[in-house]
Amino acid sequence: MFIHRFIRSILYTAVASIYVKNARGYEIDVNSKNYLPPKWKMLKDMIRGVDVVMEIVDARDIAGTKLPIIEKISGSKKLLVIANKEDLLAQNAPRIKLENKGIYFSATRATGGDRISLIELILSKTENRPAKALLIGYPNVGKSSLVNFLSKRSPARVSPVAGTTRNIQWIKVQPDLIISDYRGIHRDKEEKLNLAIKGALNVSETKEVDDYAVKFAEKILKSHILRRWLEKKYDIDLSKANYYHDVVSAIARRRGFYVKGGELNLKEAAKHLVRAMRVAPEI
Repeated sequence: MFIHRFIRSILYTAVASIYVKNARGYEIDVNSKNYLPPKWKMLKDMIRGVDVVMEIVDARDIAGTKLPIIEKISGSKKLLVIANKEDLLAQNAPRIKLENKGIYFSATRATGGDRISLIELILSKTENRPAKALLIGYPNVGKSSLVNFLSKRSPARVSPVAGTTRNIQWIKVQPDLIISDYRGIHRDKEEKLNLAIKGALNVSETKEVDDYAVKFAEKILKSHILRRWLEKKYDIDLSKANYYHDVVSAIARRRGFYVKGGELNLKEAAKHLVRAMRVAPEI
């Protein structure tokens, strides 16, 4: 009986408290409410050294691409939310109100006047000069495009593939403003399917392309907006399409995706479908 109680006590302690050493060598309980995983701790340390935190979210899915922990780490006064990719929204899509002077934006269609207005908005968040602004957000929400737009050059590589901004670099926008683009980051333990839907996963490096394509096809066939959008994008007719196979087959035929023997290359069509969803009017 005593041995059983002793073993239960050890197991309870192991589950209730798991300790790791921090940079100073002190042990911290990972189950403590004050514990931050290494990736967030690193970001928190960087945020401490900036004046403005620009959280870039996808205008098509603000709630799904927002990181609640960012406001907790930075504080609301320092935070500025930019809902990028506004140009991808359907014409009549609702636009929720953004807090703390947050705005909807399109880095790919903005004008010189929009650039001046955005710079003024960033500078209004702090009295420090030169102001240091850090761009944070999910992979592929357009952080690099915004950096390029603000700096009027192309220092950050822009790609439709998630995760291409690898190294942090500070860029001078003008004498009183410097900016940097932090690597793409997402919520802890987020499912791969959700990341793929948000364009935050490099599809070409995953084995589950067909699974994602099936989910996307189902979503497209249930949405009049998405169905019309895909028909226009690939110049295909989906009026009689009812299943995943109908959608990818139409794409494969239109794009000429075939394998040896003349059969349709549905695998390649599935990859195109998943990538196309990154510029869909709904996600």
